[in-house]
Amino acid sequence: MKKFRKVLDGLTTSSPVNVGGAPPCSSTAGTPPTASTPRDFEVQETLVSENFQICKTVRHGFPYQPTALAFDPVQKLLAIGSRSGGVRILGRPGVDCYCQHESGAAVLQLQFLTNEGALVTACADDTLHLWNLRQKRPAILHSLKFNRERITFCHLPFQSKWLYVGTERGNTHIVNIESFVLSGYVIMWNKAIELSTKTHPGPVVHLSDCPKDEGRLLIGFESGTVVQWDLRVKKADFRIQYDEAIHSVSWHHEGKQLMCSHSDGSLTTWSLRNTAKPFQVTFPHGKTQRDGKKPESCKPILKVEFKTTRSR
Repeated sequence: MKKFRKVLDGLTTSSPVNVGGAPPCSSTAGTPPTASTPRDFEVQETLVSENFQICKTVRHGFPYQPTALAFDPVQKLLAIGSRSGGVRILGRPGVDCYCQHESGAAVLQLQFLTNEGALVTACADDTLHLWNLRQKRPAILHSLKFNRERITFCHLPFQSKWLYVGTERGNTHIVNIESFVLSGYVIMWNKAIELSTKTHPGPVVHLSDCPKDEGRLLIGFESGTVVQWDLRVKKADFRIQYDEAIHSVSWHHEGKQLMCSHSDGSLTTWSLRNTAKPFQVTFPHGKTQRDGKKPESCKPILKVEFKTTRSR
């Protein structure tokens, strides 16, 4: 046990305290009193390392290096994933929870099971996790590791038991959300695109169900190909070809049109009545050239959302 010698200096007065009006004691009148000497104390340390524990008491500000967002519109919960594998869940005042993937892999995508108190996370180590949010501290219920393909995009339709997982190879796998195991149904890239096309369409960058029919899945490939796949009859309804890489796709709420954002900064709008070419091409951030031709290319639009107003 360590011992410390503590010197208290300056805490005593330079002259005795006069109590009750009595004159200070002095052997010789007029001789100043002798100055007090410092006092030494032996202080024994009784605390050891076992008495201490490091813990986080407060967390402030937006999560560092965010990589993914998800929102539950019923429970009003916002989930934010980070590059270090953390997930922060925010809700009404007082609802603030943080959980961490043990692998530390970056969170690529988040999917809420709407109003069911569960969350799916897709991480950069090609692992899917199902989190239970109904308990005081969220915990992982199931995990599913992809060994041969890298995960690029996930989609979980509203109140569906099937999770669609797109991969870098262009294939789409289907996971049962209850058992969290892969089903035998796989949409292979060479079946989704034109049979006469031998060029690989690239990774899957978008998956979504048709607003009019949840039995039809829209698949967007990085190369610029978009396919609507009929899950029941296992064949494509239509295919869209464009010469610019796709970053995101969004449906019109009526399910009759869709919009794509591309690598050249353009937005293309397509009608399902005629999928041969887009009926509208815009460059929201591009400057019109003097000759009046096509606006100059600009940075890619990484995310597009097809929204409407009351007048449209």
